[in-house]
Amino acid sequence: MLRSLVRNPIGVLGLYLAVTFPLLLGGLLSGGASSGWFVAPVHLAVAGGGLWWASRRDPDQRLTVVLALLAIPIAYSELPWLNQALAEGYRDPLVQTWELALTGFDPSRELAARFPWLWLSEPLHLTYLSFYPAIYVPPIVLALRGRMPEATTTVLGALIAAVACYLVFAVFPVQGPRYFGPPEGVPDGPMRRLTLLILESGSSRGAAFPSSHMALMTAQALLALRFQTKLGILLTLCTLGVGLGAVYGGFHYAVDMAVGALVGLLAARVALRLHAGRSHGT
Repeated sequence: MLRSLVRNPIGVLGLYLAVTFPLLLGGLLSGGASSGWFVAPVHLAVAGGGLWWASRRDPDQRLTVVLALLAIPIAYSELPWLNQALAEGYRDPLVQTWELALTGFDPSRELAARFPWLWLSEPLHLTYLSFYPAIYVPPIVLALRGRMPEATTTVLGALIAAVACYLVFAVFPVQGPRYFGPPEGVPDGPMRRLTLLILESGSSRGAAFPSSHMALMTAQALLALRFQTKLGILLTLCTLGVGLGAVYGGFHYAVDMAVGALVGLLAARVALRLHAGRSHGT
């Protein structure tokens, strides 16, 4: 039963929502339930509905893909309530010590100062924004080609990566360097301004480590290399750009990106193993 649930992206979502429901309640109570009282019943209903859908013998894979893709940003929006329950302040000082041990300097503050070039900054910020279409394009292309098992596996990998990051965010919130001001010397430009606008309007504070951007990009790139090689090569290049652009722009610590890449690698491997098991009927 559990194996059939985790092979379905909606099942993974349902399990995640079931596990985090107590955290959500705790966060709502500690922060004042009036600020988000409607979230708890919706959360619980979606958890139950997701588990029911994934337990069906032959669920509609097209609907599964659509619902799972919609779920990724919706689940992200709940994080401010989740991390109120267990988190005891932001863990940036600890992550900064890891950063120094890993790199020997502070890349999120110093890269732009060392290379304050607009011709470098703007492409890096543009590549950083490729994260958003990278979530949706690979499974949609596969679905349009009628390759639903591969599309479902691609969404499964992305969702596993996302929920793994979200669970860490809930109990180990890290703000990231963006909340301490821009890096010295980072050039201003249209792509820089657009990136800041998107982050300021849609990002959750405390969701820096590990980087969900890097985790999802890595998972999508690896799965695309398996199922649609040309797109996979493009996504691999974009993933490298996201990793570098996030640090150059002062949005993430380098260690956020390194651990995010590891999460994405593991998520892709799990999704592929489940895909192989589904193909062999085990």
